[in-house]
Amino acid sequence: MVPLIQQRAASGEPKAQYTLGWMYFIGQSVDKNNELAVQWMTKAANQNLPHAQTQLGMIYLVTTDIPGNYALGREWLLKGASRKENDALNALGVVYSQGLGAEINGDEAIKYFRQAAEAGFDKAQYNLGFQYATGKLVTKDSKEAATWFQAAAQQNHVRATYSLGVMYRDGQGVPQDNAEAVRLFQIGAQKHRFPPAQHNLGAMYYGGKGVPKDLVLAHMWVSLAADTGFEPSKKLLATVSEKMTPEQIAEAKEKAQAWTKPAKN
Repeated sequence: MVPLIQQRAASGEPKAQYTLGWMYFIGQSVDKNNELAVQWMTKAANQNLPHAQTQLGMIYLVTTDIPGNYALGREWLLKGASRKENDALNALGVVYSQGLGAEINGDEAIKYFRQAAEAGFDKAQYNLGFQYATGKLVTKDSKEAATWFQAAAQQNHVRATYSLGVMYRDGQGVPQDNAEAVRLFQIGAQKHRFPPAQHNLGAMYYGGKGVPKDLVLAHMWVSLAADTGFEPSKKLLATVSEKMTPEQIAEAKEKAQAWTKPAKN
């Protein structure tokens, strides 16, 4: 398969060039080689293959062993953005929000995030919500943040779902609602196995907020997060354990082990 793709790429077929560039970038069926990845993706991008320019720009952003990678990445992302490609628009938002090879520019970051977010791109919806939640690049607006987190959460964006849960728990931008917070934390904890969501779900069981107080389930969820190395859970686990009997702790450990079995099969 690889020789055929290489042959087609060498003959000038843009899709084969794109595929070969991606294979070199991720090391699929060939040795990972950033230089060759850029070389072949550039050939595809120069032929205006849809998404090749955006993909090349994103490769440059994460390939720090290429001099001037951020500037080159921004150049290609701008071309992808001119095609209204959401990945490119969102990536440009990241460039300007983090100052990757350019001055941090809140107006530009918000502009690009908003274009992709309004087009329904979940990553941009989360990023835009994050900016409104933190207020670092734009005036803090919890209601606006919650609106965008909600939009991304409806598309199963993990961090947006978790962040919206925090907002419901704390009553920021939305009415305070522990039951809704628990529901959202459960999605992150059970479906996505997201440690912060597991931690917060355990904390809700520990405090009896939105759910009946249950030390066994609190221990179970907090321990699952702690096992991933999530530091806040390590501290909370010790606190929860102090309030439990040995029998309760044994039951919690048994539940945690049973819950993790499907992920290991």
